[in-house]
Amino acid sequence: MAAWSVLLIVTLLEGLSGLGRTAAFSPFLNDLCRDLSLSRTQISAAYALAHLATMFVLPSIGRLFDRASFPKFLSIFTLLFGVSFVGMSGLGVFGTTPLASLFILWLGTFGVRMALHSYSIAGRSTIALWFSKKRGVAMGIYTLFTTLIGSAVPSIAYHLHQHFAWATVWVSIGLLWSVMLLLCPFAVKPPPQNVPTMKVPPLSEQKITYRPMLFYFVMMTLFFKAFQNTGITLHWMPMCREFGADAGKVSFGFMPIAAVSITTTFIFGHFFKKITPATVLLLFLSADLGMLCAAKAIAATVGVYGFILFTGLYYGLNNVVATLVLPVLFGVKKIGALHGWAYAFVSFGSSVGSFYFGWMSDRASYQIALSVCMVAVCVLMLCLFGIRKSLRCYETV
Repeated sequence: MAAWSVLLIVTLLEGLSGLGRTAAFSPFLNDLCRDLSLSRTQISAAYALAHLATMFVLPSIGRLFDRASFPKFLSIFTLLFGVSFVGMSGLGVFGTTPLASLFILWLGTFGVRMALHSYSIAGRSTIALWFSKKRGVAMGIYTLFTTLIGSAVPSIAYHLHQHFAWATVWVSIGLLWSVMLLLCPFAVKPPPQNVPTMKVPPLSEQKITYRPMLFYFVMMTLFFKAFQNTGITLHWMPMCREFGADAGKVSFGFMPIAAVSITTTFIFGHFFKKITPATVLLLFLSADLGMLCAAKAIAATVGVYGFILFTGLYYGLNNVVATLVLPVLFGVKKIGALHGWAYAFVSFGSSVGSFYFGWMSDRASYQIALSVCMVAVCVLMLCLFGIRKSLRCYETV
């Protein structure tokens, strides 16, 4: 029972920390621009730089997890999460100039992003440390509930925005995390001490010598997924206004997106051995193209349904690519280094994507921004056909 109690705590922490993710930030974007006299490009740039800075400290966070006790690790980043939100809630008081506002916003977002990633590290490590025979069941439960809780966040954030100012919401989140801080040391027990440990060398010491073209193609698909995901999610509220879409209806659509994503992950995970990596990658890019087309028509009901379907397929296939396709294409001998590089590309994509959509909204429009993304997907599809020779040796997975 102790193992399941630990899993419950880390699942709740990561799920509820969705209040600090991009989808919960988006409804307040226009209000922040108005109240702080900032443009979307400026706020997006601060948000992007916070993502970029987080990428460089993640190795240190991983080493801290190895050295600190489990309750202490969670307590440190739960405190950081709450303090960051309380600090950002004071933007209207301490942000006396646009530059000061941007710095506080960057610093607060940086703290929130570090805490979010620390919960991911804690969650996956908990499953590895506590579970052996039922690790697959634990991972399924963990993924299911974190996804379901996270999918409710856009709708919650939208309705909070309708009734409260951004400063009130953010200080309330900070106080909520103060309660979570009080619970962490008592509710979370250290993992069993008889679990063998392994010292992992720094990423810089792990050389990757895989097929360069194939490797960088797969990394670019993961980069582009994060690029679009962060950019569209951050700007979905003003994007809906530009397209004449019902923001409430679209925000509610994030919940069925999670259901489609989970279903896609389970189905393709079950039949993965019967299909080729090239097929998975082609379906992944096709779902991406469908999502972008539907996003451009999201003002219509059919566009909303199409967006839900294709986004769910895209997110689910992303899980398959990141978890199952990578080991098949490049082996497991240096899987840690492989995932380290993949996460670096994802973090960089998140930082660039948020700035790109903000810059395009100020200089042109969201419609043009999505059209450019569609062209990029078509280029990736052509590249996939160009590297098909590298994939021919994988007739079946």
